[in-house]
Amino acid sequence: MSEGLNPAEQFIFQLCRSSFLRLWSYANPQGKDSGKELCDVLVVCHPDVIIFSVKDVALKRGSEPEVSWSRWRKKAVEDSAKQIYGAERHIRSSTHVIRSDKSSGLALPQLPELRVHRVAVAVGSRGEVPIPFGDFGKGFIHVFDEIGAQTLLSELDTVTDFISYLIAKENFCSQVKQMIQLREEDLLAIFLHGGRKFPDEGPDVLVLADDLWDAFMKRPEVTAKQEADKVSYVWDRLVDAITRDFLSNHLEPGASLTNVEQALRVMAREDRFSRRVLGEAFKEFLEKSTVHAHATLLQAMSGVVYVFLASPRNDSREYRKQELLMRCFVARGLHRESKTVVGIATEQYCPEGYSRDIAFLHQPEWRDEHQRMFKRIQSDLGYFVTPSCGKLSYDEYPATEGQSEDTNDH
Repeated sequence: MSEGLNPAEQFIFQLCRSSFLRLWSYANPQGKDSGKELCDVLVVCHPDVIIFSVKDVALKRGSEPEVSWSRWRKKAVEDSAKQIYGAERHIRSSTHVIRSDKSSGLALPQLPELRVHRVAVAVGSRGEVPIPFGDFGKGFIHVFDEIGAQTLLSELDTVTDFISYLIAKENFCSQVKQMIQLREEDLLAIFLHGGRKFPDEGPDVLVLADDLWDAFMKRPEVTAKQEADKVSYVWDRLVDAITRDFLSNHLEPGASLTNVEQALRVMAREDRFSRRVLGEAFKEFLEKSTVHAHATLLQAMSGVVYVFLASPRNDSREYRKQELLMRCFVARGLHRESKTVVGIATEQYCPEGYSRDIAFLHQPEWRDEHQRMFKRIQSDLGYFVTPSCGKLSYDEYPATEGQSEDTNDH
């Protein structure tokens, strides 16, 4: 259990760490000068920052339910709103995260790029209290109970998927004049059923049946998606493994937090659907590397180009790193519309284990000198002379037997 967290806070932190991975999730970060806790959980993945405040308040029943509800909401929701707004003020004037042990974490996004998302998790109402959400005075706050939080962070378990929902929900709710007690998971069902968007025009009054989520999860195409997504967690494990390599100094000497975090952040911002394609591609790459060393490249649905390299086991680490960097440069030249390339290198796989290196190339402009260098490397070293790389197309919700293929295609 992370130091200083109560069970409810630990529950949310573990969900965040599982969904958003370890490099970007902080428990009990500190204020710059005060040394006081900033919030319960902070997620930083440039340019987005998610502030979580978690309150576990037992509902005390009284003779007048409305009075009991009001007292609970003040402690579980309104106090969270005050903490979140205070944390946001600090973040907007700070340069980096301060961990709970007062060591420095990642750099915080700076204005005007910074995008702040506010989340309060109110635990203890036992589903009896209508939970408010919206603008509590200084910006929209999403308020979830423990069931809603667990559902969202389990279903939308990448930073891109989760933030896309928060933004879409905030925009949708701003159009609705009145909402009758809603379950968060039923709103999520509307969002997912609508192709990851809400209706363009919100109704004046929104009333939802309380079985939307359960009915959605029973649909055969949803079950098929869950099965298809299993391979996507190859990508999550790869990001986490490289993170552990870096934090334990097992990456190449001289790797900096900035460069490694930039590469890993690009990988972590791939949504779950994109990770399915990337996970399958990397899995196939590893299987081929058991036979011979090789390199391949793939353009993800995000537009990012990935280079995978497997070198002979007797090659030096430094040589492999240089080859990876040059292959990334060639990949950038082959895909003029893609400004970012991430390279991942290993040696031919064997059961005893293998090392990993990572490279990050962000080249916004492609000038004549870049083109000449690209042609020279490709000609002299033969890197990706005849590449077969393209955007792959899959159904997020695979059609099942007897179902027309009208699902979301990417």
